[in-house]
Amino acid sequence: MSQRATATPTPRWHEVRAGRWRVASRVWQRFDTTGRRPVVLVHGLVVSSAYHVPLAEHLAREWTVHAPDLPGFGRTEGPAEALDTRDLARALIAWMDARGLADAAVVANSYGCQVAAEALMARPDLAGRLVLLGPTIDPRARRYDEQLRRWRREMKTQSGSLQRLLFRDYLRAGLGRAVATFRHAMNDAIEDKLPHLEVPTLVIRGSRDPIVDDRWAEEVAGLLPDGERVRLPGATHAINHEMPLQTARVVAAFLRRPDADLGTAHGAGARAA
Repeated sequence: MSQRATATPTPRWHEVRAGRWRVASRVWQRFDTTGRRPVVLVHGLVVSSAYHVPLAEHLAREWTVHAPDLPGFGRTEGPAEALDTRDLARALIAWMDARGLADAAVVANSYGCQVAAEALMARPDLAGRLVLLGPTIDPRARRYDEQLRRWRREMKTQSGSLQRLLFRDYLRAGLGRAVATFRHAMNDAIEDKLPHLEVPTLVIRGSRDPIVDDRWAEEVAGLLPDGERVRLPGATHAINHEMPLQTARVVAAFLRRPDADLGTAHGAGARAA
């Protein structure tokens, strides 16, 4: 990605007790990251950290990267009933505390953006930067028929490798948890939380994302006290998996910017690129 980029470290699994849960996470550990925030990747609806791996492999050439499986997904067991957005956020907070992660760069995709927003509203000290990749849910589309219509269109944009990964994660989570988590996502109003997130935030929307349109991405950036927006040409909803190098370049440029250079991008509104 840059002259500073080096080889990708080999990822390892870690498990820690985080509140009521024993949370598993993939970690790409670098030992030459003085002054660089750790990166935390938050997965979306029903999936696990697995679909963040392509993006993580690029970011891990410069940063230590952590990708947890939230309770009920991937390798982390959850209760019989699906956790709602607030409880998933509490689990994320407990896991970050257990791992000693603060002032991190939190990078979330899709429903993970809702979980991250809930967590950082409660604990702003956990993040020094926030990246929202295809944030859900557009309040104008907060209807089951509209979400299902967009989801069917999104399926047509998925690569075969992504479909196989999603199928495996959906099977592991189970149909009941998938449906209940979707309902929790629909009942969560991220637009009410965004104005309370003081952390510098980058919103990235793929130009071929059928779930998140340009108007909603612009509104998300506009609601944030310190937000800006980038439109990634050709990218779909799961841009972290489908266009990881291009996504990593945009994310890396944002993470490398000095804190002193941020904080002014937003007053006049979002920036599109």
